[in-house]
Amino acid sequence: MINSLNYEQILNKLKEKGLSQSEIDSKIKAKMSQLSGLVSKEGAAHIIANESGIKIFEEIKEIKINNAQAGMRDVNLNGKVTLVFDVRAFKTDKREGKVGSFIVGDETGTIRVVLWDESHLDIMQKQIREGQIIRVENGYIKENRGYKEIHLNNRSKIILNPPNIKIEDVHQTRVNVSNSKKIKELTENDKSVSLKGTIVQIFDPRFFEVCSQCGKRAKLEGSSFKCNEHGNVNPEYSSVINCVLDDGSESIRVVFFRDLVAKCLGINLEDLSKLRENPAQFENLKDVVLGKQIKIDGRVVKNDMFNRIEFISNNVEELNPEMLLKELEIK
Repeated sequence: MINSLNYEQILNKLKEKGLSQSEIDSKIKAKMSQLSGLVSKEGAAHIIANESGIKIFEEIKEIKINNAQAGMRDVNLNGKVTLVFDVRAFKTDKREGKVGSFIVGDETGTIRVVLWDESHLDIMQKQIREGQIIRVENGYIKENRGYKEIHLNNRSKIILNPPNIKIEDVHQTRVNVSNSKKIKELTENDKSVSLKGTIVQIFDPRFFEVCSQCGKRAKLEGSSFKCNEHGNVNPEYSSVINCVLDDGSESIRVVFFRDLVAKCLGINLEDLSKLRENPAQFENLKDVVLGKQIKIDGRVVKNDMFNRIEFISNNVEELNPEMLLKELEIK
């Protein structure tokens, strides 16, 4: 059970700290200005109370992503990794170091996980991959430009492939990671981009065996499948599909993995598994998918073999023609 103070209770706690109403109003106004108006008055009060050492939340143990609120401490949550960013170095007047981040999701939403500790960054770079289930413990929730993030410190833990945790479908919520671009504007350095376009070509889906524990590729050795980390396993099946997206400026090959294959095709996971058993059924889907207008988020990669850039999607949704018309009217 998560129990948090309401706005009036926070004001009373701040007054108990010796702040007058005018001082509180001034601090809230300054905090809202500092965050460019992307936080509410109540949210600013939560942040100020947290900075003043006032305990806002009590008895927080484990939460779903959509329950994350700025100011929460010692938070535990489980999620499926949907996007991993590069580690970058930073330097300010007060400190310098490195920071990394990745996006995780569950059935309620998505959230960015931000890492500062060297040991966590090492785990992220060497072991964390898209599609993997992870658990983070003892994180704290911050608000960044109107979006919630969970930050980890040296007390926090990252647990890879936690036992008895399964996340089938990720509910995609808007996360502050993507910039909208035209295909002709893309570069090799674009790691967080949103595209809109029409599917003009689609290729047959491919299925492959993966470890049921970690989701990594399982290889057939003799008569059994083997995972580099977990040895002999009873594999599950994952999938990948390629399409060509055209937005009027240029076209690009787009790659979808796992549950995004089903979303791209407009079917459920059960029907997707039937395509593996009966590939001929895919022919019936092609006419439905070709010409579909979609919005995708993801990153650009370089295909050295063909000397071209391609796009790896981490989210896809079909565009509603009425919504597109409204966007054009707004512009």
